[in-house]
Order: sequence, then C-alpha cells, then structure tokens
Amino acid sequence: QINVLQAKKKFEILDAMLSFMHAQYTFFQQGYSLLHELDPYMKKLATELDQLVIDSAVEKREMEHKHALIQQRGLSLYLQDFSYDDSKVEFNVDAPNGVVMEGYLFKRASNAFKTWNRRWFSIQNSQLVYQKKLKDVLTVVVEDLRLCTVKPCEDIERRFCFEVVSPTKSCMLQADSEKLRQAWIQAVQASIASAYRESPDSYYIE
Repeated sequence: QINVLQAKKKFEILDAMLSFMHAQYTFFQQGYSLLHELDPYMKKLATELDQLVIDSAVEKREMEHKHALIQQRGLSLYLQDFSYDDSKVEFNVDAPNGVVMEGYLFKRASNAFKTWNRRWFSIQNSQLVYQKKLKDVLTVVVEDLRLCTVKPCEDIERRFCFEVVSPTKSCMLQADSEKLRQAWIQAVQASIASAYRESPDSYYIE
C-alpha cells in the first residue's frame, strides 16, 4: 500500500506541474492580449514623446539665444554709459552766465518714503540748485559748496548715484549714466576749488 501511495504521488506532482504550466500559459496569453490592445496607444505615445523631445530641444535653443541677446544688450548698455556724448557732460567753472553745469538728475526725497523725483539741477554761484520746471523759482540744495564734500555711492539700490554732503544735511542724487555721474562729481569738486580761489583771505578768517 505504501508503494502504491508513493507511485500515486508521482502522478499528483505531475498533475500539479501541468496545472501550473497551464496557469502560466493563460497568464502570459492574457498579458499578451492586453498589451496587444495597448500597442496602438503605446506607438502613439512614443510619437508624442519624440515630438516632446524635439520641442524641448528647440525651446532650450531659443532660451539660450535669448539669454545671449540679453547679455549682449546688457554689455551694449554698459558700453553706452562710457561712450556718452562728451558734449553733454562738459562743465565750465568760468562760464559767462555763471552756470558751471546743468542737467536732469534724480533726487531722493528726505521724507519717510524716500521717493525719487527728476529735477533740473545746476551749479551756479558756488551753490547747488534745482527747479521742478524750467521756469520755476530756484530751490537751493547747498548754499555754499565750499562747506561740502561729494562722493559716489555704490551701496544703494540704484546705479550712478552720488551724494553731496554738507554740515547740516546730505543730498542723494542719481545721474543717467556713469559718465554723467563722474562729470557731476568733477563739476562739484571744480566749483569748490574755484570758490576757494576766488574768495579773499579775510573771508576765510571770518
């Protein structure tokens, strides 16, 4: 009986193996059928993917081109600051009308809001003055340039700024370019030197 049972088990093992192979066959056949149905969709998706790769490459190339143009434009603007027309930045301490230099500057307000306003500035009679409009009354910013110093300001949110400092107050100004800023600074310094040369010694003692 034991031998019969042992022989019978061999058939059970073979039957189990056959059932397993049928199950595997059914599984892979169903998988094939399902993937075969998905084949058109996968082909379509592959085509769309190829197009996405092409579009991405085109977009990257366009962005690199725009970046290069922006860098070139920035360099061009930077060079324009130093290639400004010299006739527009000249100053003359011996001008017949007494105006050493004049032009538009942005002035930072002394109020809490620190707003910037564009005004017509001029250096005349050893004073720094400005007008809101060309025919308005002159507003004196600095009464005597001999008591002042002028310096460029880099640690500020705007470019091309400089500061005129007097014993009682300071005035923050912004030019339109680096060359104009340097011209205004030099004009103030030249006006200070000229005012000292023209003043008599007795005035210094007083």
